[in-house]
Amino acid sequence: MGFYHSTEALAPRHKTEFWRESVCRRLIPARGEFARDFDGCLSGQQLGSLTVCRMQSKPHTFIRTDQLARVAPDDDIVAAFFQRGQANMAQQGRTLRASAGDIVLYDAARPFVHELAPESLLLVRFPRQQLLSRFPKAEHMMALKIADGSSLAGLLHGMAEEALRFEARDSALAAQARFAAAFLDTLSAAMELQDVAEGAAAATRHGSIYEKAVRYIDAHLDDTGLSMAGVAEAAHVSPRTLTRVFAAHGTTVMHHLWKRRLEQSFHILSEGRVQQVTQAAYQCGFSDLSHFSRAFKSAYGTTPGSLLNAAAG
Repeated sequence: MGFYHSTEALAPRHKTEFWRESVCRRLIPARGEFARDFDGCLSGQQLGSLTVCRMQSKPHTFIRTDQLARVAPDDDIVAAFFQRGQANMAQQGRTLRASAGDIVLYDAARPFVHELAPESLLLVRFPRQQLLSRFPKAEHMMALKIADGSSLAGLLHGMAEEALRFEARDSALAAQARFAAAFLDTLSAAMELQDVAEGAAAATRHGSIYEKAVRYIDAHLDDTGLSMAGVAEAAHVSPRTLTRVFAAHGTTVMHHLWKRRLEQSFHILSEGRVQQVTQAAYQCGFSDLSHFSRAFKSAYGTTPGSLLNAAAG
């Protein structure tokens, strides 16, 4: 059965309250902020497990607070398909700017702030578990934008539009269920493809950060004050990001620094490039000679002095 809500025939003083109640009933309980000249229209239908609707309105803001998430819990997910207009959408510490052609997924179970200017926006609401059963990682991919031009984005826009035109008769319940399943299959596939693409991009980005950090460490082995914060600053990333990058390579920043200092000191001593062990230690950033000697013997099975003597012949 279809539904239609419009503020057009209402007195100005009733428009925002009517809109708030209509949208909350069909979508997600939230607090609204509206301009004085607000007008809007929301129409759609139930199609199997999907609630599909078109929103056309003047700019307004919906805010789902922590309190609303507690007192009016909701476990559904909403996919917003932008046809005309734009929006700023914030959830889980992520802020997205969406415009025509984009798709944004957001979670009804968590607080959000949506600043909407939807000249034409399609909304598809569905149970969380129906998406997670197809793609479990979706649980951690909310506040997600599938940008215009992304894999399957055009197909999903077409399916959302067709869902509004679908004749949702009681005699066609099986067809409705199949359409809803096909939509969710396509959406989960689009999310999986985006996850793979973002993972590959992150791997490339992390590889570049790792190489930059390693080069900086090698060029500053003699700096006794070299720290993770200093390496992170040189690589133009946060210490937290640098920690994750090195963890992906099975090590830590300081362990790598320590290893490279020992390796460099081994080369200096074995090639007889210094006269004294202390020179090799200081050139490689070791300020504590006894600590250096113990670490060197643990790593190479011999003392720095023995290696230097062997190199001298």
